[in-house]
Amino acid sequence: MSEPDSIVPPPGVVPDEPEADRADRAGGTGRVQRAVPAFRPPPGIRPPSALPIAPPASAFPAAAPGAERGAAPSTADPRDPPAATGPWHLRSADGIEFSVPDRVVAGRDPKPPAWLQGATVVAIPDHTRSMSKTHALLEVRDDRLIVTDLDSTNGVRVWPEGSEPADLESGVPAEVPLDAVILLGDVAFLVERAPADSV
Repeated sequence: MSEPDSIVPPPGVVPDEPEADRADRAGGTGRVQRAVPAFRPPPGIRPPSALPIAPPASAFPAAAPGAERGAAPSTADPRDPPAATGPWHLRSADGIEFSVPDRVVAGRDPKPPAWLQGATVVAIPDHTRSMSKTHALLEVRDDRLIVTDLDSTNGVRVWPEGSEPADLESGVPAEVPLDAVILLGDVAFLVERAPADSV
């Protein structure tokens, strides 16, 4: 008496192959592509905003002619401050632009505190309301751009090109390098320098 080559289970123990899989196998394909369910964060975890991290500089449309970014020569010592060109300039991907000639208080509807009276006020449209009314101070010190979070609800993030982003501590000034991205809440701005002859 010969032994069987394989064990065959009784009928009904192993479910039948789904019709779709059987049809694909008959057509010569060996794998069935299945849709991956959408990811949902666990309860209590805030889902990422529309712009959770800063986009690269390439995500911003090119500046208008005459507003090209200035840059330090590639042979400069990296410890040297950036080459002095025109004023600092911030530009969002959806066309919001403003310059920082001295001190600027930015937000949805800025009301500068008493110690910042006389600063330029820049109201920034923000339909997501991720930005506070009085969100941040931008100022120029010794030809460097400095940003300070003015106790905003959703914070200020600075993302230097080629580096990791940093969330700023409220009230603590931080330097912003050329070509970095600043996020005020979820609104991102590319940091540029206007040409020196535009002053």
